[in-house]
Amino acid sequence: MDRNSDMFSNLPSSLLIIIASFLSFKEAARTCILSKQWLDIWREVANIDFDENNFVKLDESEENQKVQREVFINFARQFIENHSQQVIETLGLRCSKPGSFPVDMQNIVMFATSRNVRGLSLDFSDPAWREDEIMNHEAGFELPSHVYEHGQALESLKLFSCRFDASKFTNFSAIKSLSLGWININIGSIVVILERCPLLETLRLKKCWNLEHFEVSRAGLRLQNLVLDKCDFRDEWLFIEGPKFQFFKYSGKVGQFHLENQREMVEAQLDFGMQSEFEEVGVFLYDLLQELFAARILTVCSVFLQIIPSGDEPLGLQAPLNVRNLILKTALHSNEYWGIKFMLRSCPRLEMLTIDIGPARIFPDYEPPYPFDPEKFWSRNFQVELSVTTTLRVVNVKGFKGTRNELYVLRYLLHFGRAMEELNLYVSNEGGDNGENREFYMGRAQKVLGFYKASRNVSMSVL
Repeated sequence: MDRNSDMFSNLPSSLLIIIASFLSFKEAARTCILSKQWLDIWREVANIDFDENNFVKLDESEENQKVQREVFINFARQFIENHSQQVIETLGLRCSKPGSFPVDMQNIVMFATSRNVRGLSLDFSDPAWREDEIMNHEAGFELPSHVYEHGQALESLKLFSCRFDASKFTNFSAIKSLSLGWININIGSIVVILERCPLLETLRLKKCWNLEHFEVSRAGLRLQNLVLDKCDFRDEWLFIEGPKFQFFKYSGKVGQFHLENQREMVEAQLDFGMQSEFEEVGVFLYDLLQELFAARILTVCSVFLQIIPSGDEPLGLQAPLNVRNLILKTALHSNEYWGIKFMLRSCPRLEMLTIDIGPARIFPDYEPPYPFDPEKFWSRNFQVELSVTTTLRVVNVKGFKGTRNELYVLRYLLHFGRAMEELNLYVSNEGGDNGENREFYMGRAQKVLGFYKASRNVSMSVL
């Protein structure tokens, strides 16, 4: 064999198309520069993604964006006109101004359904919309009728800022994953969707509004994964009875939760960053934690850490959690200290702790469960949690800057972590208010290397 030839040179185009289909659409398009043989291979791939963000630059003028969007639409138009494959796996369409190209939007979606697409993603949201704002935006497009008529092959559907009629989901019985975002929807439509999609395993709602509350109580559902991301509920009330989740993510305000019999839970993520005021609603979070007892991976936010000790049991859960991997999204502010202690005490089987440091909502009216001195909180005289002394093996710190609070916590974990095997410090690349930079933070990391270590086997890495 010629040493200068590659192993793809003698492959037929049909096999090259299959190979290119394993790449992202953008990466597949780049294969056209490899050789003449690859020049048009990407045009026949089975996974297609028309994303205006690859064409439209948000930092340029509206006039320039308009021209760039025209180029994007012309690209999509020519692609579907020349695509000869009879079946495609997935098609994604992202366009923030669909009203300017109604015919093209219809044609692109019809192209997908006519080829029995299995995964369809339609995103007409505007990247300028802010997720943290309580503001509703009119849907930019309406789901074409031929999607309802020819949806038998659909297994995955994503509709962002796209109106739809849940009562027409009669042909969507094969759907396993459904994502809805930036739309007006009520709980009645959710109930209808669950009835019409019996194979549904994953449901994601993002920035949806007009929901009175969220309730799933239908027996026999296959739903395993639920994501509720910054939705606007009239009543912050969530009731789950029937499905047994493996993954649960909630991002929003603190409310009342009832998740019955979640013994198969693997991972839960809790983000209450939309909570605008400190309220003593720790009892709600306490009850929620108890219902998520089986989760092996748990992520909690700064707001959670500040509020959880305000319940009837400020020091920890009476019934321990099964958590082995705990992720704290935290600013390592003194307001969070009691919450961190609460979680360490409630996770006696903890093996990995990740402290992900970043901006957080810190409540100025925070009230601790007991008076305390932040300077002495992590001193040796405090009662040490069982997880720290016996089971904790790996500690990761992301966004390390070596602040005083960070050093307090790390000194505590190293001093009492007799089972620790790894400490990984991922140094921040952000500049500080007083001119601090990565090099400065690396110097702070050297201090940690000199801390007393209860474990002789711990290895420390600065990355």
